Amino acid sequence: MIFPVFITLYSLAHIFIWHVLVADLGLSLPGRVGLGVALAGLGLTPFLARRLDRRGFERWGRVFSWIGYTWAGLVLLFVMARLAVDLALAISFMLAGAPRAPARPLSLALSLGLTVALALYAFIERSRLRVEMVDIPTTKDVGPSGVLCIAQVSDVHIGSMNGRRRIQTLLRRLSDHDPDVVVSTGDLIDSRAGLAVPVTEALSALNPRLGKFAVIGNHECYAGLAPALAFMERCGFIVLRNRAVIVSGLQIVGVDDPAAGRPGESAKNEVRVLRGLSDEVFTVLLKHRPEVLPGAETRFDLQLSGHTHKGQIFPFGFLTRLYYPAHAGLFRLARASYLYVSRGTGAWGPPFRLLAPPEITLFRVGPGRPDPGGKAVPAASFGPAGAGEAPPSVTVTAFSDRRS
Repeated sequence: MIFPVFITLYSLAHIFIWHVLVADLGLSLPGRVGLGVALAGLGLTPFLARRLDRRGFERWGRVFSWIGYTWAGLVLLFVMARLAVDLALAISFMLAGAPRAPARPLSLALSLGLTVALALYAFIERSRLRVEMVDIPTTKDVGPSGVLCIAQVSDVHIGSMNGRRRIQTLLRRLSDHDPDVVVSTGDLIDSRAGLAVPVTEALSALNPRLGKFAVIGNHECYAGLAPALAFMERCGFIVLRNRAVIVSGLQIVGVDDPAAGRPGESAKNEVRVLRGLSDEVFTVLLKHRPEVLPGAETRFDLQLSGHTHKGQIFPFGFLTRLYYPAHAGLFRLARASYLYVSRGTGAWGPPFRLLAPPEITLFRVGPGRPDPGGKAVPAASFGPAGAGEAPPSVTVTAFSDRRS
C-alpha cells in the first residue's frame, strides 16, 4: 500500500519542480517541453536501475542506481527547500509590506542553495553510524555472566549503494563493543546486486560468543529468496525461518517476513512457534516489520524489528508512521515485554539520511525491575490484546555513542 502512495508523491514532486522552473526561468514552449522530458527521464532512472539489476546487468545497474536514487533524494530535498523558502519569503514580504512578485529569482537561488546544503548534510549523516545502548531489565536468569549483550543490525541494504566500506565500518563498531550475540532483523541485502558484493568473508569472520542469527526481510524476497539465504549463510548467520533456538540464557525466535509467503501465513507461523516456547527463558523475537500480533506480547520478552528507517529522509517519517505507529525506538508492551524498532544500519534508495541517522543497537539484558519502561506502544500496532496499561518505569535507559 505504501508503494503507490510513494509513486504518487514522487510524481507530484516532479510536476511541482517543472512548474517552479517554468515560472522562475520564464521558459518558452520548447523549453517547457524539453524540461518535461528531462524530468521524466531522470524520474524514471531509479526504476530503470532496478530493472537492470533484476536482469543481471550489475555494472549498469550500479551506475543508474547512483544517478537515479541520488536524483530521487534531491527531488524530495528541493521540494522541502522550496516550500520552506517560499514560506520564509512570504512572511518577510508581508512584514515589510513589499510585493511578492519580485522574489522569484531570489526564491530559486535560495531553494537551490538550501537543497545543496541539505543534501551534503544528509549524505554525511548517512555515514555517521551511531551505537545506541539500551538497558533491558529482567528477573529471568540470562546465564552465568548475569548480563547479556545483544547487538542488533537491521536494514543494512548491501547492494549498489552500500558495499564493502559500509560493512567495514559496521564490523569495526561491533568489535569495539564485543557483543555476546549479533542479530540481523531483515534486509541485510538490498537487491540482486548485493549478492555480488565481496563482503561474505569479512562478515563470516565476525564470531560473537553465542553466535549470529538473522531473519529475512522483504528485500531478501525481492533479491531472490534462495540466493539471499545462501548469501546470509555464507556470511555466517544462522537464518531463523519460523523457528527458535536456545543459547546460553537466551531463547531466540525468528519469523519470516510476510513477503516470503501467502497472506496471513507469517502470522500463523509466528503463533505456532511462540506457543511452544518456555516462559522461564528470556525470549527475543526477531521480526522484520514492527507489528505485534494480538496476544503475542505475553510470549516474548523483547521483539526486535526494523523496516521503517524512521522515514530515512525527513519528513517521510510522517508517512511511515501512518503505517507503523511503533515507528522507532523502545516501546513497552504488556507483561513487562518490549518492542524495539531500529532506524536501520544502512540506507535504502537515496544515499541520504536526514534526521534519521543509521544505528547499531546494543541491548544489555540483566537483573532489574520487571515492569517495563520506554514509550507506550501505539495500540494500533498490536490491537486490542495489548490495550492493557503497564506501569511507567525509569529502569530503562537509552543513550547514543555519537562517534563518527
